[in-house]
Amino acid sequence: MLFSDVAERAWQQEGERMAARAETGKKKTFTQRQKEEEKRERSEKLNAQRDSLQSRLNAVEALLSGFEIPQLEGTDVEHTQYGHGTVIKQQDAVITVRYESGEKKQKLPFVVSGGFLHLNDPSLETQMTHMEELNRQKDSLVKEIRYTESLLGDLEKS
Repeated sequence: MLFSDVAERAWQQEGERMAARAETGKKKTFTQRQKEEEKRERSEKLNAQRDSLQSRLNAVEALLSGFEIPQLEGTDVEHTQYGHGTVIKQQDAVITVRYESGEKKQKLPFVVSGGFLHLNDPSLETQMTHMEELNRQKDSLVKEIRYTESLLGDLEKS
């Protein structure tokens, strides 16, 4: 056998080994299939979780849409720190109240639901407390949805 025949045969064997490696690379190992299945299941679970959170958010937003910040201009109020005052201006949820110590801007419904500002109408206080709780729930759900979506994004990248 000539050297060139030996080299030719070695070259063929190497080509066959490379082809075999390439072929096994196409087939997925049990571990690879298991990891893909776990990834798919995790993705389905996260998608279901995101959909559930979105449904809850939609429900909270629907409840919030039934509330309006009442117009309080001219209303007498009592603040825990500043005392008696009168609402002299309102722009959306921000009211300006004139107290003996001066004018203060305050945000509704937080200032009422936090117990800092008391209105003469208890039903309005109850409404604003409920509205603030719904706003907190909404903010929390939005954060949870963003976090779940970031987990889904990370899962897709992996």
